[in-house]
Amino acid sequence: MLTVQQAVFTVESLISKVQQQKQLIHQLVQENEHLRHEIKQLRKENEQLKYRVQELEARTKKNSSNSHLPPSSDRFHTHSSRQPSGNKPGGQEGHQGTTLHQVEHPHHRVVHRVNACQGCGASLCEVKPFKVDVRQVFDLPPVTIEVTQHEREVKSCPHCRCVQQAEFPSYVTNHVQYGPRLTALAVYLHHIQLIPYKRLSDTIEALYQHSVSTGTLANMVKRGRQALESNMDIIEDALLDSDILHVDETSLRINGKLAWVHVACTSRYTYLASHASRGKKATDDIGILPRYQGTMMHDAFGTYPKYMQATHVLCHADHLRELKGFIEQGHTWASRMTTFLLAAKQAVEVHHGALSEKEAKRWERVYDRMLERAQHRLETMTPLPKKALAFVRRLQKRKEEALRFLREVHVPFDNNQAERDLRMVKVKENISGTFREETFAQSFCITRSIVSTLTKHEKNVWDSLCLLLTGDTLDCVLSTT
Repeated sequence: MLTVQQAVFTVESLISKVQQQKQLIHQLVQENEHLRHEIKQLRKENEQLKYRVQELEARTKKNSSNSHLPPSSDRFHTHSSRQPSGNKPGGQEGHQGTTLHQVEHPHHRVVHRVNACQGCGASLCEVKPFKVDVRQVFDLPPVTIEVTQHEREVKSCPHCRCVQQAEFPSYVTNHVQYGPRLTALAVYLHHIQLIPYKRLSDTIEALYQHSVSTGTLANMVKRGRQALESNMDIIEDALLDSDILHVDETSLRINGKLAWVHVACTSRYTYLASHASRGKKATDDIGILPRYQGTMMHDAFGTYPKYMQATHVLCHADHLRELKGFIEQGHTWASRMTTFLLAAKQAVEVHHGALSEKEAKRWERVYDRMLERAQHRLETMTPLPKKALAFVRRLQKRKEEALRFLREVHVPFDNNQAERDLRMVKVKENISGTFREETFAQSFCITRSIVSTLTKHEKNVWDSLCLLLTGDTLDCVLSTT
């Protein structure tokens, strides 16, 4: 039998072991809690990293066809979003081509005579031809710079001795100067054909055998800007009176710094202006949007809705590009939304620009259901696709602006008009890289505005520029037949 001392020792030993077990259990519980917390943190970090990878992959896949990025930013070739027509390249069957036709009154006639018979050697100089074959060659005449001397008479009246003198034309201001047509050529080739000054100088010397320095050409372009600038008010007034106004902006570098070119335009008029700011300060300074009270077409940029006096419309070309990006990320709802928008566009075109109220409401109900399902699907995804969800919520919130084209004939489906009018800004930037001064950018914008307006009115750009640089106004040029 155990003695009392042995029993006590046994009990104490058991108690010690129990305490050790308790400490071990407590330690294991703490370690388990720590591991649980660590696993939770790792899962959270893993979700964040997955979202970040997804975001970076989407960013690397962005180009002009699936985002707001301009085509000039594409690093590699991207396929056009336009669907194949199935037609062969070149003129289509039934197309009326244009070709040269002989004119009744040519500028020059060259007669190739038959003077002798190659058979017997007899003279045929006095023999009348029984047939004349006619061929006409269309070509450029030799070009050269002409010097016109302007002489102003000064007379003294024999009766009152008052001295009278004739007036020189408004563009004749110096004893020796270049004329408005050469100035128009410099403006046209530099701002419209985007030829840099050095190449422009070389071109004029090669074509006209006359050397003009790059500094002189820059001064010509500057004088051209001064002659054209007053016509911008005419364009501005026409835009303010229009039912629909397309607005947009794109980046541009001036003296190596980021700046912006803003456009306000219609199918008939174009107004471009450069500014250091992209937002409301720029559009306020330019001055058109604060006074416009019609329907303003634009993308989802936050500046434009701040002009509450205008009615607003969202561009679906932007939406289709964004949806294409979401489709590439595997969002099936985006494919259905794309089909919906294109079908709605086609339905409006079939109904000559606007649907009946009943039809419009039917399309609205489909629109609401599709976005509601897309939102529900996105909210259940892990990680949460924030950009896609923000896109869907934007279409829900701004439903009236997105679907206004269903009911109003003057409202287009997209803002392609503004994008087309901005395109040459990016081409210019690709060629020149940057404008050296703000005034050069302003000169470019003014000239492109005038030329774009002339083109929209189907006016000959060269002839019209010559008229404007000799003092005619844009209203006068546009009204001529």
